[in-house]
Amino acid sequence: MAVPTEFAEIVIVAISGRALAQSAAKTGVPVRVLDAFADVDTRAAAETACVGADGAIALDAARLIGVLEQLPATSRGRAIVTGSGFERQPQSLRRLTRFGRLCANEADVVAALKQPELAAELLRAIGWEVPPTQRTPPADPHGWLQKEIGGAGGVHIRRAGQPSRRGRTYYQRELLGQSMSVTFLADAERAYILGFNLQHVRAVGMAPWCYAGASTCSVPPPLAAKMQERLDRLVRVAGLRGLNGLDFLLDDDTVSVLEINPRPTATFELYDQDFPEGLVHWHIRSFAPAPLADFAGRLRGRRPPHRAYAIVYAARRLRVPDGVAFPDWCRDLPSAGSLIGPGAPVLSVYSSGESAALAQQQLRRREQQVRSLVARWMVESRDACTA
Repeated sequence: MAVPTEFAEIVIVAISGRALAQSAAKTGVPVRVLDAFADVDTRAAAETACVGADGAIALDAARLIGVLEQLPATSRGRAIVTGSGFERQPQSLRRLTRFGRLCANEADVVAALKQPELAAELLRAIGWEVPPTQRTPPADPHGWLQKEIGGAGGVHIRRAGQPSRRGRTYYQRELLGQSMSVTFLADAERAYILGFNLQHVRAVGMAPWCYAGASTCSVPPPLAAKMQERLDRLVRVAGLRGLNGLDFLLDDDTVSVLEINPRPTATFELYDQDFPEGLVHWHIRSFAPAPLADFAGRLRGRRPPHRAYAIVYAARRLRVPDGVAFPDWCRDLPSAGSLIGPGAPVLSVYSSGESAALAQQQLRRREQQVRSLVARWMVESRDACTA
């Protein structure tokens, strides 16, 4: 299948665009990234501009539009692929259509799926269990969580009863179960499941449920078949296209769905190397009128991979020193001299193995190696601050 050569370039817009950029680079089409980090390996894969907000891990709308307005005109147009960063203001996706063909789910669809009560009703209608979800504080907060509408990465989750930003908070009953997700490609007709993932969380600062990485896993065939059937219904009802994710809890054989992510999620990278043309190629193709019937052949007989990754967060304020030689299994590499605040991501660590257990063992060793390296930066930063 030919790469999407009808475009002069692919523009990635996301809080972190590195994984999408590396996948898009496989198409052979020039890639440009507008994100909040401009990491070393992002700059190696694409022309990059930092459009992050000051003092927050978010996109600055004015900076983003300013950079887009300066892009040179092209007769063949550009594909604009969005990742995280639009959940809180999905209507801002419409502004991007001025600058190219937007390869993202429609703003109204994203907005609807990010309305917690509406999304919960949709998921229940499709057949899934959903935790009790409401906008009003529960009379007894015990056993309830409070979340922020449009929040991502788990940093917004707290136990109910704590102070919150009025108007953007909703409440969800806390349930038991393994935190999981499913990563899939959609063409508005059906879901093409790439794989199931275990999600890993860690307390980071004041965030008890901060997203800390994921690993591929398998589920029993009857559960996989049920998830396929319901994801197909979700795709048809919502008109989903492109790379998407669904977060859920698995307790024995009971699935409780927590959230729909109508965009490429971080877990897509766990599967990208299985596709020489890159999953961003298929993401872009999914926005063409024709369904992706030929993609099913790519999945048939495919052996599920055993891969994992972890996000390393800074425990204290640090400065990245010059001349750091990062192992080749590290990604999202910070630039020398970068200041990283406590609780902010430093980089990501990746692993693979012949089994899930071996991939996890390798990941733990590599994560500890990186933590030892980062701890030296923190000591040096603290000493520099007191000098």
